[in-house]
Amino acid sequence: MLLCDSDYQRYHPRVREVKGKTCEKTRHAPVGEYCKIARCARSMARRFAQIRRLRILALVSFIFLVAFKSLAQQPLQSQQPGNNAPAPRPPATAEIRKTVGFLEVTYHDGSTPSGVIGTCFFVFVPDKRLGENQGFGYLVTNRHVAQPGIESGTPHEGEEVVLRMNLVSPEGGNESAVKQIPLGGRIHWFFPSDEAVDLAVLPFAPDQKQCDYLKVPLSLIVGPDQIASGDIGVGDPVVFAGYFSNFPGTIRMEPIVREGVIAMLPEEKLNTTLQKEGKLFLADLHAFHGNSGSPVFVNLAGVHHGSVVLGEDFRLLGVISGYYPESASFSVPAATVLTGEVHDNSGIATIVPGEELLKLLNSPELQADRDSQVKILTKSP
Repeated sequence: MLLCDSDYQRYHPRVREVKGKTCEKTRHAPVGEYCKIARCARSMARRFAQIRRLRILALVSFIFLVAFKSLAQQPLQSQQPGNNAPAPRPPATAEIRKTVGFLEVTYHDGSTPSGVIGTCFFVFVPDKRLGENQGFGYLVTNRHVAQPGIESGTPHEGEEVVLRMNLVSPEGGNESAVKQIPLGGRIHWFFPSDEAVDLAVLPFAPDQKQCDYLKVPLSLIVGPDQIASGDIGVGDPVVFAGYFSNFPGTIRMEPIVREGVIAMLPEEKLNTTLQKEGKLFLADLHAFHGNSGSPVFVNLAGVHHGSVVLGEDFRLLGVISGYYPESASFSVPAATVLTGEVHDNSGIATIVPGEELLKLLNSPELQADRDSQVKILTKSP
């Protein structure tokens, strides 16, 4: 706002020094030294006004740009007939639910038949020796699911492994199917060399032409470099999908989805569900019995290292293995396999880091298995 002559006299000290040279009865510009001051003040006021207009314009442009990018990232809600645009991508939580299956492992405790129920998911390890976009699929869960009782020091060998998955096409009115995994030969459990790591891998993946599920690409597993760089930190949002004993679904498999945040990324070792010291992540995430083996995804969207990522960018942080009971007498996390034994839940879940899964998938034993399969699959007839 431009100041009038009286305003100049009231607020500008230099004007008061020369007030004898001004016209006190009019609002016209004075003469002499004050006239120069007035012209300078008007010029400065105009410049300030221009700067304000430019700032407002820049702010409006920024808001418009952000809104435009957000709209551009949103999937199309509908398409005109004959439009060749790709189909809208489903929500991330829907895709996360499609990565899991329900796993039951039966065994004998002496002469008594028994079993445990947990969650599993599938990872895709690419291998260019088989061709472009070809590779191997693996079923991933906790070791205390594959080897029941190991968490309490009395491991049992699983006799049967039964997998429930949703189907691409319903069969007899059912949208899911329960099938036994044929153990034997190369289809056997692989465990980490570190006995503290609560992971198990089976070189098996259902036919995606029959079962409606998604494999997690190896490239989406969070490694130690991403943790060390600060790309992932305490407070970042996490989500998992897994078995819900109260309602696993009747016609189709219904995984439950739960959300929380990373609570701690300790550098020191903690007691794991296998009664040994190992590396764990902690999350403010309410996991419960049946969630053992559930994949935990972290959302990297937001502000990281000064850059903003809009939308969603989920990576596999690790695998649920247990939770800390509420009682102070428990220093070892309880396993989240469904056994019937329940403790008060503190709401803090333990997660086997993705780094440990990468080590297992790249272990000499699994690499040797892939090498042998490549020779068989690429052998000329």
